[in-house]
Amino acid sequence: MCATRYQLLASQGSSRLQPSPDAQVRLASSKKGSSARYLARQRNDIYVKGRQQGSTSFGPKARRGTPIGFDDFLDHADEPASADVLGASSAGYISRSAFKLVQLDDRYRFLRGNKVVVDLGAAPGGWTQVIVERLRRNSKGGKRRAASSGDDALSDDTQPLDRGRATGKVFALDILPMLPIEGATTLQGDFLDPSVQERLKQLVIAGDSRSPNDKEADVKGHEEGAAEPSRRRRGFVDIVVSDMMANTTGNPVADTEASLELCRAALGFALATLKVDREPPSRGDDKRSPSPPPSASSSVLVIKYFMSAEADRFRKQELERHFRFVKAEKMDASRKESREQFWVCRGFRGVAPESQP
Repeated sequence: MCATRYQLLASQGSSRLQPSPDAQVRLASSKKGSSARYLARQRNDIYVKGRQQGSTSFGPKARRGTPIGFDDFLDHADEPASADVLGASSAGYISRSAFKLVQLDDRYRFLRGNKVVVDLGAAPGGWTQVIVERLRRNSKGGKRRAASSGDDALSDDTQPLDRGRATGKVFALDILPMLPIEGATTLQGDFLDPSVQERLKQLVIAGDSRSPNDKEADVKGHEEGAAEPSRRRRGFVDIVVSDMMANTTGNPVADTEASLELCRAALGFALATLKVDREPPSRGDDKRSPSPPPSASSSVLVIKYFMSAEADRFRKQELERHFRFVKAEKMDASRKESREQFWVCRGFRGVAPESQP
């Protein structure tokens, strides 16, 4: 990203240079086409509104004046911001895409407990911030339970959190450089390069904070599964999330294939590293009974994709083959006209011996 764009964003944070909403409306009404749409999106952007309210922080640990990604700043800004989203922007994330993961986790509640999480396509770091924050907030050491609520009580956001306790491990990878994020280990490299994937796997294994016996058992199971096709790999990662997106060319066929290439790569990494879920209890011969929902400890794969017939085939032939639960979600933070969606995959069955990567 060029320096001039960063300087532009920095200047937009100054109230002296930021036009008032009324001025933006008048200016937009005098323009046509792309200029009017651009100004309208800026007028409704939650980060613009956050700065008008005096917010200067973009992330739980962001420094004043830290630049945010230009594309993330402009992306998906058509919808008016709700009060809760404005509050989140004031608390601060380094990119607007963070709100998509916030919404996914609010819906599926998978960022819980002492998990090992790999974030693919992490730059500029919004998803990584959400992962670190939520693992800490929703861990046993980072929340207080109501005495009468039982084990299923939700975290109370009004209670003080134990931010200092290590809760899980977060590893973030992107081809672009990232600012350091407290609580995460970052790696820069091209994920489509097999050597980079291997480096990432070794980094995860080396950074695993579980007891030596547990870690040795899972790593040994993974290695034995790779060496002996008759065995299933045990895995050593709880959650893989992918917000990767290829550079667009304007050619729908080429762009769809490039997106699916990243989806296949993310799935391949997940198959090689995710922990296999325990099989649900048998329901006998009654095939009409739906499968039980995945437990809170189930391994999770989240992949961004763009809607297409090829994507539908990929879901049916690959994702549903390896996961008991696959759901497509279009987030409120995405533009209405955008083809962007996310697959949420849970209940990892493991890899059949003949198809191990």
